[in-house]
Amino acid sequence: MKVSLVFVPPGGGESDYTLEFDLPSIPRPGDYLSIRRLNQEGTSDFIVRRTWWHLYYPSDALYQDAKDTTHGTVKGIAVECEFARGPYSGNEHKKSCDSYDLRKGTIKSFEDTAY
Repeated sequence: MKVSLVFVPPGGGESDYTLEFDLPSIPRPGDYLSIRRLNQEGTSDFIVRRTWWHLYYPSDALYQDAKDTTHGTVKGIAVECEFARGPYSGNEHKKSCDSYDLRKGTIKSFEDTAY
């Protein structure tokens, strides 16, 4: 399914940028996301904050009769992700994290685990 990942500063705020992905499921709050890009050293790392579901219902009715077969549709799914430090973060990503940390002092890091 197509999911827009929206990257925001630690603690939320205006998005820095957005990337679209085809994902097998929706990332959940607290999930760690590491993105590796072509010709980029290291990863860009994020922690999922929340999911925004953009839905459409083709009726203005306040309730649906049991016989009514009308169904709404998903118009978009946006997953809000905040910058974080990961074990393999690239230099550019680390610079962004350092900048946020100087301004807000709230940058998060991935926990050290062995999966």
